Amino acid sequence: MAGLYIHIPFCRRRCNYCDFYFVTNSALIADFLAALSKELSARASLLEGHVIETLYFGGGTPSMLSPKDLSSMLNLIANTYSLAPTLELTLEVNPEDAEPHYFSALKELGVNRISLGIQSFRDKKLRWLSREHTAVQSHRALELAQTYFSNVSVDLIFGIEGETLTEWEKELETVLAFQPKHISPYALTIEPRTLLEKLIKRGQRQPPLDAVQADMFLCTMHTLRANGYEHYEVSNFSKPNFQSRHNHAYWQRVPYLGFGPSAHSFVTLPHHEERFANQAHLKAYLQSPELALAFREILTPRDIFNEMVLLGLRQQGGLNLSELQKKFCNFAPQFSTHLSKCVAKLNSLEADGFVVIETHDAHQIVKLTDKGFTLADAIAESLFL
Repeated sequence: MAGLYIHIPFCRRRCNYCDFYFVTNSALIADFLAALSKELSARASLLEGHVIETLYFGGGTPSMLSPKDLSSMLNLIANTYSLAPTLELTLEVNPEDAEPHYFSALKELGVNRISLGIQSFRDKKLRWLSREHTAVQSHRALELAQTYFSNVSVDLIFGIEGETLTEWEKELETVLAFQPKHISPYALTIEPRTLLEKLIKRGQRQPPLDAVQADMFLCTMHTLRANGYEHYEVSNFSKPNFQSRHNHAYWQRVPYLGFGPSAHSFVTLPHHEERFANQAHLKAYLQSPELALAFREILTPRDIFNEMVLLGLRQQGGLNLSELQKKFCNFAPQFSTHLSKCVAKLNSLEADGFVVIETHDAHQIVKLTDKGFTLADAIAESLFL
């Protein structure tokens, strides 16, 4: 089992909060696709023997690609990798690209999951976020996507400057009127080197308020669960059986290859686990897509321990403490000592209402409470080795 991620590094404009790598020169799309074809072929041996269960086109703006471009890429992938009959094939679509002919073409190509970058149903908020589309286009895109696809995901952002809890509740009410199969609500974060960070430093924007975002997140959890959504990961909610299989595989540490500038990969080889990433530089990628690496690292036991803690706690299923102990307690004395400290820390966190520790089939499972979910990363970091 494995996955493929294709990073399409083109956008029409820069959203002020986004730190993903992209360029606005769409004249380079043809050159990019030629380079991408080389990389797809060159790295295939890393997943030899694996069946590809998920394929995800992210960005950037994948919906800037024509159906013809996508068809060529999909044909190459099908001829190079072993694809599962039940392949989950996701494409991210911006609302301004949502048109009947485009969705019809995507469906014919085998795309079976659409991820809509709606972010908001309010014009004022969309302008604040520097989004290209309007509130009318947000509504239309979601309605249209559900006409063609049964599996549609919606991205929403909460907690921008001046946004009230009542306004966010209205956003949730609006998206729930459509009942999409999947909703990914994200708290606005200020990423380094983004335009938004620069604006805040100049005093032209105000940073998010942690307390307000926490209230909005608590509201989100309660509201979406009450409407039949499973909170299966910190920022992801789905109707039963409609989890993002691709993202879920990331959190389960399933091998995957990422293609395109800035794309990350994770592979398990006979004697080690490895992560590597391409340079966030289109020119370097075009010159040598197989060799344009930013880094390659063999994961240490410490890296693996910390990843398991972070990813386990972020999920509804929780962190399997018994599995962690079994994997690491005999590895080195430092792990055994640290695990004892982790147990003590977790008992303290449980007493403070941040986690619950359950026992299932002789396995101890640590799960975040709603209060804990608002501080998920900080709690995980407190347990790192």
